[in-house]
Amino acid sequence: MRLEPVGDTTGWYIWVGEYSDADGFFVPLHTAHVDEWDPKIKKYLGLAPGWRFLIVEDVEDVWFDEQLLDQK
Repeated sequence: MRLEPVGDTTGWYIWVGEYSDADGFFVPLHTAHVDEWDPKIKKYLGLAPGWRFLIVEDVEDVWFDEQLLDQK
């Protein structure tokens, strides 16, 4: 999911598996390492804030979620 960027971040929050609110769930990943982590996500990183994508096995889905723009 992509939120509005804050400071020097891109606004992207990307995870694998089930989402968790636990501290430390998200870890920083520099875009230079995206190909090493999962090259399939690279094509989505140009999406504007408010967009989400989901990749599961052979399914890729992309959608706009207006609620992401209301995050404070």
